[in-house]
Amino acid sequence: MAGLVSLVSLALLTVSCHKEKVTNNQNNTNTEIPSGSEDTGDEPGGGEGGGEGGEEQTGDHVIPNGVTDVDGNQYNTVVLGNQVWMAENLRTTHYADGTAIPEGEYGYGHPSDTDPYWYAPADGYNVSQHGYLYNWPAVMYGAESSTANPSGVQGICPTGWHVPSKAEWEQLFNYVGSQSEYVCGDNPTYIAKSMCAAKDWACDEYEFDCTPGYESWSNNATGFSVYPCGWYGGAYMDQGMSAAYWSTTVIDANHLLIGAPRFICFSSTVSGMSSGSQMAVAQPLRCVKD
Repeated sequence: MAGLVSLVSLALLTVSCHKEKVTNNQNNTNTEIPSGSEDTGDEPGGGEGGGEGGEEQTGDHVIPNGVTDVDGNQYNTVVLGNQVWMAENLRTTHYADGTAIPEGEYGYGHPSDTDPYWYAPADGYNVSQHGYLYNWPAVMYGAESSTANPSGVQGICPTGWHVPSKAEWEQLFNYVGSQSEYVCGDNPTYIAKSMCAAKDWACDEYEFDCTPGYESWSNNATGFSVYPCGWYGGAYMDQGMSAAYWSTTVIDANHLLIGAPRFICFSSTVSGMSSGSQMAVAQPLRCVKD
């Protein structure tokens, strides 16, 4: 699909891929919000990160290994306001009913806006931190676009969880922006730094206060832990520079664009909700609890 790689990119990396084999088959989706919990964003919420990440996380309340997908992968989850989100990128290769998702072919022209595929992250990027990259058909599992909150679309997510709509992302960003400890300075839209992981952001030349690339060791006050895994659209793009996430909401049916929040290393705000991402591009996913 010759015109699909139309997103603005600052780096083009064509690299080899690595794959992580998963064979365990179980489904544990219990994530409880403890009653009386009063975690403050200033103290560790869950200790070590899930999988092999090992990153200390803070936030309203981080729950270690709060959900397990059908392949047996465990994920930390984070309570932010009235929502419970995965605090790690999805890395399953099966739907919750056990149906396998095919791995996509690598190389220009292969991504599809109709057939579901997953892709490994760029070479050198840890699957346990960066997850797999999925095109929108893989994420939705045949469901239609949804603008509802909650979306009502389980899609690729574990049982008891669903793919967020654009409205659910906006609810999250509004909450984070309402909490002074998560805002850089006094601008409630300057929340990207507090939502991004404390490593792998590589944009020293663009560093300035309030961006994920500036003193990244101080990132991640929320515990949401966004890693800059970039995206795949026939070639790997923007590794170390950005991360865009899927929603269930089509914002431009003519151009096959989905409302997708984008975290960029040199931007204080979260962008992309209006410009969107093309359906065929492969990006990471975060699920939200039903």
